[in-house]
Amino acid sequence: MRRFWIWGLVCVAGTALAAAALLASFRLRFPISDAAEPLLIGLGLAGGAWHYHRRGVPQFALALGALLFITTFSACYSVLMYAAAASGRGLADGWLQATDAALGVHLPSIVRWTQEHPAIGRGLRFAYDSLLWQTPLVIIVLSFGRRDRELRGFVVQFMMAALVCAAVFVALPADGPFAAYGYPADATQARYLEHFHELRAGERTTATWRGAEGLITFPSFHTTWAILLFWAVRQRRGLRIVSGALNLAVIASTMTTGWHYFSDVLGGVAVAVGAILLERPIWDWCERQSRRDLETLLRRGLIPQPGIVAEPSIVATDNATADSNEDDLEPVGAGAAGIAAR
Repeated sequence: MRRFWIWGLVCVAGTALAAAALLASFRLRFPISDAAEPLLIGLGLAGGAWHYHRRGVPQFALALGALLFITTFSACYSVLMYAAAASGRGLADGWLQATDAALGVHLPSIVRWTQEHPAIGRGLRFAYDSLLWQTPLVIIVLSFGRRDRELRGFVVQFMMAALVCAAVFVALPADGPFAAYGYPADATQARYLEHFHELRAGERTTATWRGAEGLITFPSFHTTWAILLFWAVRQRRGLRIVSGALNLAVIASTMTTGWHYFSDVLGGVAVAVGAILLERPIWDWCERQSRRDLETLLRRGLIPQPGIVAEPSIVATDNATADSNEDDLEPVGAGAAGIAAR
């Protein structure tokens, strides 16, 4: 559990520092007042997680911890994404269209077919917007279903994958197919284009999470997110069917809504697979390291062996040694207590 908190804090803090560096590099401003709300929400969730941890209710603690990291990371990530958009690199739409054509995919035909079947289009639009409520639902289901490993894995995969998408976005920004093919833009898409091009032209000097739109076209983070949500619940028999169907619709909707090229979807799949494959070795390494730490403490006698109680005579005869090494033993004892608590 402690390793999960360390990884979460590192990802959030690293994202915040990267965002600050890009803000300074492109001379963008972040309104300090906009930091208050995420900080207050984060402190509230952290306090709740600590409270339930102390009361011995790990399911509540883990659920609140996961919500804490997803919420605070998303706020920092929005600022990072907006700052990255100001790099002004050449748009990759031509390359993405050519890749789709080489793969035999004609996106305008897909969009046209969806428009001819409005009921299907509405269903796919619902699926596209479902990720925001799917995420807290999955967190609750996994935490109270005692699927701690899957929940910790989802949170780490989500943050790793988002950072990879941001890095690719810096190199390959794009308007998206609705702009490239001239589809009528809805209100959200029009706002996205306004923000994106103002940042690229240096006309927008503020980057904040408030009122932010998703600016990343390639790779499709909607695709990545949908796959990670399904992967998190794959071992729950009934839920995986519902999640699989819904998130397949999410992936399809990235193209039918005009937000993404087929190439973006393939990129999102690759990022999701990479995050899933990398997350498990990371956690396995963390668990091995924890066992090594515990074995080292046991071998050195810094914590008692299970089932062994120190004899009073030994403690009494070693009082002088214990007193002389008091400063060294106290922090080690605290660390051992933390390991034992996991």
